[in-house]
This record gives sequence, C-alpha cells and structure tokens, in this order.
Amino acid sequence: MLKASVSPIAHKIEGAAVASGRTRTRIFGAIKSGELQAHKDGKATIIFDDELRRWMRTFRTIGRASDAA
Repeated sequence: MLKASVSPIAHKIEGAAVASGRTRTRIFGAIKSGELQAHKDGKATIIFDDELRRWMRTFRTIGRASDAA
C-alpha cells in the first residue's frame, strides 16, 4: 500500500517554529503583537499553515530585488 504525503493545514506552536525557522518565543511574540493570528482548541494553540506563510511574507526583504517591482 502506498502512503500519501499529507501537508499539515495547521501547526502547534512547536511545529510552527520548526516550519518557519523562527523560535517559539518569536512565534508567541508575533501572536501577542497581532502580527500572527492563532486559534485555541482547548488548551492547544494552533496556527493555520496559510496564516504562517502570510506572516512570513511580511518580513522585510533584503538582497536581490523583488520580482514584483
């Protein structure tokens, strides 16, 4: 039987930190400041994958000029 690879649609804080390369502290700080939207499921805090990607696209660009100029 073949196992299909499934991309997560949401991350716990630890998973969001791993996926983004940011620290847990940075993730919590972004949530607290309103930069990053999170949701609660009981005691668990989750971040939707598309929201994590949106937040990362807001980071300042350095180096090569953007193609969207």
